[in-house]
Amino acid sequence: MKVLFAPDWRAGGPYQQFLADALRKEDVEVLFFRHYYKRVFPLARLMKVQQREQPCDLLHLHWPEAYYPQQGDRFDWFRLARFSTDLALATRRCPLVLTAHNLKAHNRDGEPFELHNMGAAMCRARRVFAHSAPAAAAIRARFPIAAERVCLIPFGDQAVTLGLPLPQAAAREELGLPAERKVCLFFGALQPYKGVEEVLSYWREAHPETLLVVAGEPMNPEYGRTIAALADADRVRLDLQWLDDARLRLWLSAADAVVFNYRSIFTSGAACLARSYGVPVLLPTRLDTVELQEPSPLVFRFASFAADFATQLARALATGPDYAGAHRWRDSTTWEKVAAATAVAYRESVEAPSKS
Repeated sequence: MKVLFAPDWRAGGPYQQFLADALRKEDVEVLFFRHYYKRVFPLARLMKVQQREQPCDLLHLHWPEAYYPQQGDRFDWFRLARFSTDLALATRRCPLVLTAHNLKAHNRDGEPFELHNMGAAMCRARRVFAHSAPAAAAIRARFPIAAERVCLIPFGDQAVTLGLPLPQAAAREELGLPAERKVCLFFGALQPYKGVEEVLSYWREAHPETLLVVAGEPMNPEYGRTIAALADADRVRLDLQWLDDARLRLWLSAADAVVFNYRSIFTSGAACLARSYGVPVLLPTRLDTVELQEPSPLVFRFASFAADFATQLARALATGPDYAGAHRWRDSTTWEKVAAATAVAYRESVEAPSKS
């Protein structure tokens, strides 16, 4: 079976490549678009060229918003409005499956067609992949999708290429961190929807003794300056650059805990990575679709920064990293298991009628 992944966003994270590699053992060959079009119906044009040059049995759509990008010009409304037609044309003769990484695109609240476009993709897909039971429930509550079309597929172990954690003292020495001070890490590509400003404001106003490290590449220089302006020089260290595997391993090895504060999200690859590495994870209770195999002694939920964050931070720091203790999580999220479940859903999708 040949499956086309769209869009090709491997440059932004390893998820698609991990899945593609694991699917080979399931006799599934993953293809990626060789061309790129912007005008009129880009997805339909891509599929027409793809089926002529290297035919596929199935289209696996990951992030629909790639085909209605925001460019800040007068044609943004047209890109939004055309998507459902573009998708229908692209999948006339090729079955569609969708991974619901999110319910809506990040940093794009209030757009016209915001949920319409996601609903068009979900309702047209023969199978929709959700990474947790709460995410599956949220999908079905919002869109008219039969239960049998929503498949639970684990997100996958994001730590497979990092290797074992380094000794904390060695990692801190290389990064120039104090050996005795507690360190809480906020990491990943930095964008407004991740709520880093609120985390920085807490450190500035509450004055915790814990050192906060914010590590990752800002979405643009202006946002980087916003983050820098909010950082308390005595309590916050910034590492505003792209984190390759080696540097990511260093930061995760050096940290006592990690914190996440997404405004809304279905699944967090960064949280899954920290979970695989056995670093205590702090995240808001509102993010109930983020599945981290709870209850767990390595996961700490807080209601708000004002109410109970300080208490949960203290508990997480007292617990400390435990790579060995995260083995059950890693075992349940192996890419072999993810690929096996995905391949079953692919074959069901090819055999299924176009509507159910």
